[in-house]
Amino acid sequence: MRQGSDKPVLLALFALASVLTSGVAGSAGGRPSERVTPPPECNPKAVVWRSPEPPADPEAGDVWVSPRDGKAMVFVPAGEFPMGSPQGEGDRDEHPQRRVHLDAFWIDKTEVTNAEYRRFMEATGRTAPRYWNEEGFSQPNQPVVGVDWEDAVAYAQWAGKRLPTGAEWEKAARGTDGRKYPWGNSWDVKSTRRCNFADRNTSDPWSDREVDDGYAGTAPVGSYPLGASPYGCLDAAGNVWEWCADWYREDYYASAPTRNPEGPASGSSRELRGGSWIFREKYVRCADRYFKLPSVRSNAIGFRCARSR
Repeated sequence: MRQGSDKPVLLALFALASVLTSGVAGSAGGRPSERVTPPPECNPKAVVWRSPEPPADPEAGDVWVSPRDGKAMVFVPAGEFPMGSPQGEGDRDEHPQRRVHLDAFWIDKTEVTNAEYRRFMEATGRTAPRYWNEEGFSQPNQPVVGVDWEDAVAYAQWAGKRLPTGAEWEKAARGTDGRKYPWGNSWDVKSTRRCNFADRNTSDPWSDREVDDGYAGTAPVGSYPLGASPYGCLDAAGNVWEWCADWYREDYYASAPTRNPEGPASGSSRELRGGSWIFREKYVRCADRYFKLPSVRSNAIGFRCARSR
């Protein structure tokens, strides 16, 4: 448990508690000529590729539609970014903030949906996760919830992908300028809907009664285009916590490598990122880290996948 944080209380309460792929045909040998309209703050020249393999020369924010699951992935180029929070901000496990270099990778534009997970179940015979038919969480374009870490890994392997590391997830969510939220540093959700978090539609004591994000539970993926990250990731803030590949350790940043960190070698809990529909504002920050036993199934936990370039 963290010291100096209210997360231990939320841990106990928490336990109780189609994608934007329109585009044109392309090939790995040349960039498509027709453009698509990117979400706000993304590369204005971003294009969509449809090809058996990812393009050889993608640019930041370009989209490749993965053929196995038909899901849009955005490209995050190699380079450094500030990982963690500066002194005086965030929780203990977000320190020290460091410049971290990551190799290039692709990451799902949105969280994996019920419709996408259904295709995986039909192809593999895997059983339905918890909350599969529960009202408020079962629509085709809502993020799949009730999946444990092994479920998420199995889907990723079936799709020819993997889970993102915590470092990859954070860079995809915040870009390279150290912003607090995917859209910037200002918590301006009272006038403009940017994410799904604990608002007036939830009954928890920490819910923000001055904000209406439109949903009492999970929102259909891509419902908040104004919350897009610099690379075009959607729903990186709120909606559902997302499983990452890493084991979790509170003091990991103090000794972690500054090039392609992959988390501790072992542990008891797996890292989660992104906040959720049932958590308040401070937990939807890009640098925030959370954790759960890999066997946990919750209606506030889902995932998205990544792929190395």
